[in-house]
Amino acid sequence: MNENFAQNLDEKAPERTMLMAQVLFREKPAQVPISTLQKTVEKILGDVELVYDAPNAPFFALKSYRAVFQKEEGKEYKNAVDNGDGTVSMPVLANFIIGEEFDPKKVDAFTRSQFWDYQGDFDGFKYQTASFGMLSGGMDYKRQAELFVKQIEVVLECFPEAEAIFVPHSGKLTSVEHFRQVTDESLAVRFIRTAVNARFFRIENSEDSVIDTLGFFAFGAPDIQVHFHGLDPNSVVGYVYSIASYQFNEDFPVQSGDTIDGLDDNGSFSQTIQWSARYEDSLIQPLRTVLDINCGKYAAGGRS
Repeated sequence: MNENFAQNLDEKAPERTMLMAQVLFREKPAQVPISTLQKTVEKILGDVELVYDAPNAPFFALKSYRAVFQKEEGKEYKNAVDNGDGTVSMPVLANFIIGEEFDPKKVDAFTRSQFWDYQGDFDGFKYQTASFGMLSGGMDYKRQAELFVKQIEVVLECFPEAEAIFVPHSGKLTSVEHFRQVTDESLAVRFIRTAVNARFFRIENSEDSVIDTLGFFAFGAPDIQVHFHGLDPNSVVGYVYSIASYQFNEDFPVQSGDTIDGLDDNGSFSQTIQWSARYEDSLIQPLRTVLDINCGKYAAGGRS
């Protein structure tokens, strides 16, 4: 993965985007009866109502996952409950698109350069089952993340021959085994392992590197960025994932100007080393807001 890429910061990340997982197969998965799929959805996601029963594209109204939106004057809301405070709530729809063709060639070289968690034959995947939640953006980000992870669980229980999971908004590719290894871990660990990608870039003609996360922007939250030299990149990857987990668990509490624990010369967390943090535009495409961490004597690039 030593390819050179030109930056394109005209490519801007959307403020929010749909959390979608594409579960990948080498052969077309066998058809699963709608009744079987519904039982699995109910087992994992609670009480549901089948809203659309197309065999290859069913979706279900989830009674325990409700989106809340500001009520707009004159607009009709079907199946919505007026909350009496200027908002309405309605069930999120869990969608599954089953056995659709998947074209690996549509995934560009820049995205492929950041496939760190799966080293198998990506080009051998020919089919996918996609899962996503319509209206899920009207929920708290943790509920969005929970639904995302549980919909993947539904797909894997119904289609055990699946091999990998690709998340388009973050470009993260993981094996099904990698996903299952953390079944009993926290929501932060499960979501970040599947949907948030720690990317690594060397800056041409310098000793500098950038490691950032890509994924939190999907629900309007900031990613993490470290621009550095002289540190072990593997330690920095672990560091940004740890900061990402903290941000996720604690409702993104870090403010511009705050200091956070840094890394010592051995790449270990140290409470005696404090690095400053601030929000700014990302150095690497797509352009989006990141929490940039100034890593002291290891910091690279211009700082003010």
